[in-house]
Amino acid sequence: MTIRKTLIATLLLLGAPAFALIDAIEVTPDNIILPGTTNGTMTFKPCVGECDEDHKRARLTADTKFVVDGEAVKFEEFRRDHATLRRSKNSYALVSYETDTNTVTNIEMSR
Repeated sequence: MTIRKTLIATLLLLGAPAFALIDAIEVTPDNIILPGTTNGTMTFKPCVGECDEDHKRARLTADTKFVVDGEAVKFEEFRRDHATLRRSKNSYALVSYETDTNTVTNIEMSR
C-alpha cells in the first residue's frame, strides 16, 4: 500500500503544471524599444525621466500578445502604432513578462 501511495504522489508531482511568476511594469511608450520581429529582444526602461534604474531586456515570442487600446493586434500593426503614437500625458504601456524565462507574455498600449 505504501508503494502505491508513493507512486501516486510522485505521478501527481510530475504531472503538476509549473507556475511561472509574471511581473507587470507600467512604462511610457517612449521607454520601449521594439525588435524587428517577434523573435527578438525588446528593451524597456521601467521609470519616467531621470532615474537610477537600468533598462530591462526581455524576449518576444510568437506567443506574445499585443494590445492597442483594448484591441488585440498583430505585431506589425503594434509596431506601426508604437512608432506613430502621439505622446501624451495619458499614454502608457503595460509590459507583462515571466521573470524565470525573461519572456514577454503581453504588451498593452493605450493612447
